[in-house]
Order: sequence, then structure tokens, then C-alpha cells
Amino acid sequence: MASASWLAPALIFAACASTAAPVVTTRPSASVVLNNQGGALEGHTPRGFAGMGTGLFVGDNLNPSFPDGDGVQIYLTFEATSPMSSVSSATLSSRFLNVRGTPFDDLGTLWAEAVTYDTFGPGLFDLSAAGAPVACVRTDAGIDCDVTDVVRVAAEVDETRIQFRLRFDLAGDGDGSQDLAMFFRSDSNTNEPGLFTLTITR
Repeated sequence: MASASWLAPALIFAACASTAAPVVTTRPSASVVLNNQGGALEGHTPRGFAGMGTGLFVGDNLNPSFPDGDGVQIYLTFEATSPMSSVSSATLSSRFLNVRGTPFDDLGTLWAEAVTYDTFGPGLFDLSAAGAPVACVRTDAGIDCDVTDVVRVAAEVDETRIQFRLRFDLAGDGDGSQDLAMFFRSDSNTNEPGLFTLTITR
């Protein structure tokens, strides 16, 4: 991905007698922040049957007609303008978490896993993951997920698109009550760029 490259001034130590002086160059890390696409490649699907929607919801009992015990999952896409180089760390985050019910208590750990798809649609409901899931941590500000390994793999193959699925351990808890983690600014059914960020440090 395109980013500025900084080169700190070389620190040159004075020569001592006839011994050549070592030259030490320091280079501060550079971070790049990508926003989720916020368009046709994102949304939610049920976990147990084909279907889709535009809002970014994960949890169970999405609406009164939703099968009790089934849940929904989120699909996200991030686009880089150029292939990534070395990756020191990468964090998937959101500061737009809105909670209905008790999903983090009732449905277990929230996981982020790499997926690959060209078109978002109902058929993704049972898409196989492209790697091992990583646990997301709920914070006072929202959620954070350490996705360093996922982004490193993408960098190794010069991939410019990175995609994730978010879902809880359990599809649902069967109690008939809605438990949802929702990500939105003002309209829960609107998917927008920047609801999630992918921060990559090199």
C-alpha cells in the first residue's frame, strides 16, 4: 500500500584512531490506516441459511421472524492502493459499537477470521475461512482484534484486498431474546466507510 517513507538522519560516530566508524541508521515505524469499504462488498448474512443484509450486525434473533437459535455474521472488506510491504502489526478496530441485549455474555468470544470472496451475497453464509480465527477484545471504546498474521500473509502474496468475517462462538443462545453487537453511526441499517479501521504498522 502506498505510504510515505521516512529516513532518519544517519547517526555517524566519530572515527577513533584508524578504526572505521560504524554508521547507525534509524527508521521510525510508519502506520497506515485503512477504512472498511462501506459498500457492496460488505454486510451481514445468517449463519444457518442463505440470506443477506446491509447492516453490520453480529449476534442472534435479528428480528421477530428470525429462527431462534440462529445468528448473523459480518463481512468486511479493506482495499489498499498498492501491495503491502513488511508488516510489524495490524489491528482491526471499531469505535462504533452499539449493543442490544447481552451478546458478549451469552454468545461467547467474538472472532475475526480471514475470508476471500469476489461478490457479497446470500451464498456466503457458510463460506469457509481462509485461516485461523483471532479473538477480538471488547474495550470501553469498542472492539480491537489483533490480525497481524492475516495481514502478513496478504503482504507476502502482494494482495491489496483484505477481507474478514466477524462472528461469535455461538450462533444463538435459544432464549428468544435479541443479543446483537451492531456497528453504525446513526442508522443501524446503513453500512458506511470508517465504521471499522485496519491499522497496519510497518
